[in-house]
Amino acid sequence: MESSSRSSWSRALPWIALVAVWFLWGSTYIAIRAAVETIPPLLMAGVRYLIAGGLLSSVLVLWNRAWLRSITREQWLSLVVAAFALLVVGNGLLCIEERVVPAGASALLVATTPIWLLLIDAVLDRRGIAALAVLGLVLGSLGIVALVGMPGGGIPLGPALAILLGAFAWAAGSVYMRRNAGSHGNPLIPALEMLAGGVMLSIAAVATGEAAHVNLAAIAPRSIAGFWWLVGPGAIVGYSAYGYAVRKLPTPIVATYAYINPIVAVILGALVLGEALTRNVLVGGAAIVLAVIAIVRAPRHEAVERDPSLAAKKMMPPSAMTPKPKSVSSG
Repeated sequence: MESSSRSSWSRALPWIALVAVWFLWGSTYIAIRAAVETIPPLLMAGVRYLIAGGLLSSVLVLWNRAWLRSITREQWLSLVVAAFALLVVGNGLLCIEERVVPAGASALLVATTPIWLLLIDAVLDRRGIAALAVLGLVLGSLGIVALVGMPGGGIPLGPALAILLGAFAWAAGSVYMRRNAGSHGNPLIPALEMLAGGVMLSIAAVATGEAAHVNLAAIAPRSIAGFWWLVGPGAIVGYSAYGYAVRKLPTPIVATYAYINPIVAVILGALVLGEALTRNVLVGGAAIVLAVIAIVRAPRHEAVERDPSLAAKKMMPPSAMTPKPKSVSSG
């Protein structure tokens, strides 16, 4: 009886971890929106990754120092380049623009990351694109147009383009790491990426004057709560849950987070932040989610099959932005 109970629990635990990833990474868009209301965005992101990356790095080094000693000079360079693309450009732009773009709409724009992954891989590999993936590209393009351009509640074009640029940077950085890092299997790499990203984001906050003009007394409790949600449940817990799920469940199952996260973000944005479910969000969001499903399910889509965490952050989507242990979310 006891053995049967343990077996049932061991089968259920990976699914519990995946459901946690669905919720936690979807919720990071709401947490970013709350945090940047009164905390400068680059400073917020920089301190977040310094804390999360520092804690994870410390624990992992104490657990096994060989992980640190085994990192080569090329891997150090690779993780810095990836941290710049994923965290500084990808997550930095998202944090800046979520001051004016609703969390749900931001999540839908970030959900286009698999589209960029598909296009980048197709160009670099000089290979064709499966018919189902082509359908995904068409649906995704129509979804972006509907989200931004439909009358009656469209989001600002400039901020939308900036978030799309961040999604492209996330995809490009992910492809770069997969092709150049050679860091598969070292769980310390993602933690060091967060630490490096935190340093660069903090330098950017100082260079842009954010750090000099921050008013600690003006930071609202909701922003503080959003910040610590991003550090704890969003980064550390989400990272651990994803790492467990991806080792225990089939890749196509884990990849479902790419289209469930934005749905969670839209729902939470409406429930928690009172964001309006406009026609733009409903029509454009539905098209983008269907596009992601088509691309994730398309045959021979190596970008998703090899590394499903690249489909929307983080290691996490750009909101969660914790690179996954294998090679590179969200957030």
